[in-house]
Amino acid sequence: MVIVGLLRLSEPIAFASYLSYIFFMIKSFRIAKSDADVSRYSGYLASAFAFSQFLSSVKWGKASDKYGRKPIILFGCFGTAISMIVFGFSTNFYMACAARIMMGLLNGNVSIMRTTVGEIAVEKRHQGIAFSNLSLLWSLGKCVGAYLAGKLTDVDHFRNYRRDEEESKHESDSLFVRFPFAFSNIVISSIILCFIVLGWLFLEETNERVNHKRDRGLEIGDSIRRLLGFEVPDRPWKMAKSEDGEFLIEENSLRDDDLEENDTYELRSLTSNEEVTTKKNTDIALFTWPIIYRIICNFLLSFCNIIYTEFLPILLSKSIDAKSLKFPIHSRGGFGYSTEAVGKLLSVTGLTGVICVSLLFPVINKYLSLLTAFRSGLGFIPLISFTLPLIIFTIPEYNPLFHSHAQTTALLYLNTFLSSFVGSISFSQMTLLIHRASPKQHRAVINGYTISFTAFARFLSPLIWGWIMSLCDSHGIGVVAWWMLGAIYLVVFFFTFLLSEDDEPEI
Repeated sequence: MVIVGLLRLSEPIAFASYLSYIFFMIKSFRIAKSDADVSRYSGYLASAFAFSQFLSSVKWGKASDKYGRKPIILFGCFGTAISMIVFGFSTNFYMACAARIMMGLLNGNVSIMRTTVGEIAVEKRHQGIAFSNLSLLWSLGKCVGAYLAGKLTDVDHFRNYRRDEEESKHESDSLFVRFPFAFSNIVISSIILCFIVLGWLFLEETNERVNHKRDRGLEIGDSIRRLLGFEVPDRPWKMAKSEDGEFLIEENSLRDDDLEENDTYELRSLTSNEEVTTKKNTDIALFTWPIIYRIICNFLLSFCNIIYTEFLPILLSKSIDAKSLKFPIHSRGGFGYSTEAVGKLLSVTGLTGVICVSLLFPVINKYLSLLTAFRSGLGFIPLISFTLPLIIFTIPEYNPLFHSHAQTTALLYLNTFLSSFVGSISFSQMTLLIHRASPKQHRAVINGYTISFTAFARFLSPLIWGWIMSLCDSHGIGVVAWWMLGAIYLVVFFFTFLLSEDDEPEI
């Protein structure tokens, strides 16, 4: 779980790192006519990543069934690192968009991580902690990514860039002056590469179909562990070598019998038309109503969450336009934060939320049922979305009752902390709800489809809301877009009453 946790950090670190500076990056591309249009182009970048992930998630899930969890996870992390380098050196919007598409295509680790954790935490009493850790690690990774990018990227001078201005660059400028977003991406890619090396050395294969195959990376890792004084278990491929041929036949027979019973879907031969038809029918039969309800709920929750995640940094970074403010719905612009201020807010509130959830989750898990805890966390999110845009009316340039920006900053920190806290609870419970409703032998496939639909939600929402945010901002009613988001969160909350824990199969 420690090694899986480190590899799990790779994607949220990469995902959150660009949020700190995306407003300034789009301004530097000189593609947006005004600050109001930045939201639309930010939505395009988010949608490009999500749509490519939507296309590839199921394929990666099936590849992990065939080749093993470990090689696919490591390849996904490597794809993320390479994509980040390309993104950091992007000189125009279309190159940045291509880098985001590459990142989505090369990484299907979210669904595979869920399956891997399910194969590690086989006992029901351990699953609450195991799956909550996935959600907490996502939140923690976002904190690290946002902090590093905000600290290592100084691009506030792009705030006043205009589309019609000529760009002035000199050949004598250093590399990181010509490519101001490259340094943070290089640093984060290097961290991800370190995680990959640790995974190659110490990650054990959890897929029963392929875990008997020789793993040279794990052999080297075992040697390192012995040198450090740790006890190393006997590996299946070494045990096989030491036994006679008769034993090997018996072991293979037992393994095949076990796989035939537990992994019929993954191992079914596709050599005849009849068996191909059976496989397709099996795919359809997997989706019972309990699973469908959970996937729909996860789709809606992801639809809303990515809007808050993607467009909060844009709201924070936009310049203050006090003249446009008129309580309660008339607003334009944002809070005027720098990249470092955005990164600090996202990292501090995210980290605080992770710590609080870590401390409270055992209590929540003990006294509340899975579904009750999920609804309790989700019930607060509409209020968070409704109140966020109203904080703009506390800036001293508009409201003389507030003498400094300290009160505004405190309210933003509180709002973002609550979002991180209840979001971590809700998503960890949602993951576990889907896991427990899925038959054991089909969890990898169901997780693949779940992530694929989640990616489709993350494709649609920035695309739609980027346009809505830009439209509302240009008409001076920026508050309305956030209130619309709060209304959808309410719909998701009421939809949860279609879910029941009674329809989960026994594990």
